[in-house]
Amino acid sequence: MPLREGVPSDPELLSLSSELGAKWKNLARALGIPEAHIEVVEEESRKVVEKSYQLLLLWKQANGVGATFGALEAGLCHSVVLRRDLAEKYCHYQGVP
Repeated sequence: MPLREGVPSDPELLSLSSELGAKWKNLARALGIPEAHIEVVEEESRKVVEKSYQLLLLWKQANGVGATFGALEAGLCHSVVLRRDLAEKYCHYQGVP
């Protein structure tokens, strides 16, 4: 399946967050989010889905056009995250693009 182009939308990041579960912190680190930001989000948000979503939004905001599906795929496939299933679901075209 070909890799999608561009930057993931906020609704796509929210959907991804709902499936990420306990790997949210590892994904944040794999995406290069500073530890201080991870700690702040962890303290401010109660639910795992919200923590995931806030960190993905932070990553998108910090990287702008560099917050691509390719970068997200690399984070999801990183050895500390190992969620290739989510990378394929969210970062690749499903069927006809």
